[in-house]
Amino acid sequence: MKKAGVLLLSLLLLSTAHLVSAQSGLVTSDAISVVRGDYSEGVLTLRSTVGFTYHVVSYRGFLVFDENMNRVNGFNFTISPSVFTDWQGGDTHTVRYRLECPRNVSPDNYTLRLNFIASTQNGLIYLVPVDVALTVMGSSLKFGDVEAYVQGRPGSSYVLNGETIAVFSHVTNIGRGNVSAVGQVSLVRDGKTYFFENRTLTFVPGDNLVRFEVPVGYDLPPGTYRLHYLLMYDGGTYRYSKDFPVKFGVTLVGMSLKSDEVKVNEDNRAYVTVLSERLIGMNLTVEAYRDGELISRAVEPKEIGGGTTVLEVPLPTNVSGSITAVIKLTFGERLIGEGNVTYTVSAPPVLANVSYERTASDEVLFKLAVENPGDGSVNGVLTYRISSDDGVLYKDSIEESIPPGTSEITVKFEVPVGKTVYYEFALTAAGETSTAKGELYLEPPAPTTTTSSPTPTTSSTAPSNTTTIGGGSGSRGLWIGLVAVAFILLAVGAFYYLNRSEGARKKRVRPKPRRRSPLGRFKRPKKPEFKENRELPKKK
Repeated sequence: MKKAGVLLLSLLLLSTAHLVSAQSGLVTSDAISVVRGDYSEGVLTLRSTVGFTYHVVSYRGFLVFDENMNRVNGFNFTISPSVFTDWQGGDTHTVRYRLECPRNVSPDNYTLRLNFIASTQNGLIYLVPVDVALTVMGSSLKFGDVEAYVQGRPGSSYVLNGETIAVFSHVTNIGRGNVSAVGQVSLVRDGKTYFFENRTLTFVPGDNLVRFEVPVGYDLPPGTYRLHYLLMYDGGTYRYSKDFPVKFGVTLVGMSLKSDEVKVNEDNRAYVTVLSERLIGMNLTVEAYRDGELISRAVEPKEIGGGTTVLEVPLPTNVSGSITAVIKLTFGERLIGEGNVTYTVSAPPVLANVSYERTASDEVLFKLAVENPGDGSVNGVLTYRISSDDGVLYKDSIEESIPPGTSEITVKFEVPVGKTVYYEFALTAAGETSTAKGELYLEPPAPTTTTSSPTPTTSSTAPSNTTTIGGGSGSRGLWIGLVAVAFILLAVGAFYYLNRSEGARKKRVRPKPRRRSPLGRFKRPKKPEFKENRELPKKK
C-alpha cells in the first residue's frame, strides 16, 4: 500500500508539477553481458551525483542503441525495485535486473539507456537517464588457456615412444542453457595423421573441463609431430596447436672387444654401451659371420635401465678364422641401434686320426692324419714313443711344417713280432698339444724272426710326410752279427755272475747268536757313600 501510494503521488506530481529539465543525476559503473537468444540476470548499483535530495525517483523504461546511436528493438528489460524515495545526493541504491536479448541481434557493443523521473520536495521534476554498457555475444562460451604436456614428465619438451600426451582446457558457459560442441584432437606429421579422436561435448552453465589423451605409439618414427586441438560450436571454432618432438629415448653409443684374437673355445666378449632415459626391456641380437656365411645367431632379452648401461655380449669362438659379429639392439620389430666387431679365432693343428699297416714281417707304417683349420702353414713338432713290455723301443721328435687343411704324416718302425707294442704320438703346434695312443700286436711269421736295432731316418713327400725308422739294407748282415756277438758276451757274463754269486752265498754262514742271561747285562750297584760333617757349628 505504501509503494502504491508513492507511485500515485509521483503521478500526481507529474500531472500538476512543472517539468524543469533533464540531466544526468544517476550513474553506474556496472556493465551487462548477454548472449543473443538468451537472457542475463544480475545487480546494478546506481549512485546519485546531485547535491540535493530526490523526494521520489521512478523507473520509466529503457532504450537500446548501437555504436552509431541507432535504436535497436527486440530487447526486454525489467528492474526491481523501480521506485525510490528520499534519495539523497551521493547515496547509492541497487536494483536487480533481467535482460532478454533476441537471437537476430548481431554480436557487438551496445548502450542500454535506463530512463528515470525524479521529483523534489519543492515540486521540481527531472528526467534522469542512466547509460549502461551492454555487450551482446554470439556464443555463451568463454575459453580458458589450453595446457598440453607429457604425462609423468610435465616439464619435458619432448615425448618418448610409449608415453602419452595430455591436453585439456577450461570452457565457461556464461549462458543459461546447455551448449553443444564437438571436440577434436589429432597428431600429425608431414601431412600424415598418426592419431585422431572426435568427441561430442555438452557445456553446461558454469565451468567445464575438456580433456583428451593422445598415446604416442612405439611404431612412431622419431621426429617432430604437431598436436591439433579444436572445439567447434555454433558460434565458431576454437583452435590450439603445439609441436612435440618424439624419440625413443635409448641410444646405442658404442662397442668394444675383450680381445681381438682368441683361441678356439676361448672366452671372448663384446661390450655394448647404451644410454637410456627410461627403464625398458629390449632384445640384443648377435649374428656371427665367417667369409660372409652366417655361423651363429643368438637373441637375448636385456633390461635397460636409466642412465648408462654396459651390456656384456658373449661371442662365438667354436670355429676358427676371421669372425664378424653384427650386434643389434631392438624393441619388437623396431631397430634401435646396431654395430659390428671383428676378431680372429685361431685353431692349432691337431692329430685327427692315427692308423697303421704292416708293411713287412717286422715293420709297421703309421699314418697320422693332421688337420690345420688355419689359413696358413704352421710349424709343429711331432713327438713319438714306441715301447713294449721290455722297455722303450723308439723315442724322438720330428719338426714338421703343417699345411692348411688335412694332411698326413707317415712314420715306419721295426717292432718285435709276437709281442704287444705300445705307441704314443704327440703333436705340438701353436702352443697346443694333441696326442694319440694305442697298441698293436704282430703275429709271428713262420718260422724265422729278425731283430733289429733301428736308427730313425725321416723322409717327407707331399702331401704326406713319411718317416722310416729302421736299419739300412746294405749293413743289415753286419748289424745282425754284431748283435749276435753282443748277445753271446752278455750271456757268458750273466752265467759267470750268477755262478759267482751262488758260490759267495754258499761260503757265508751266519753264526748262531750267543745265549744270554734272561736278566740281560747286570751291573752291580756301587756302595753308597755318606759325607761326614767334621766341623760342629760355632756357638754365638
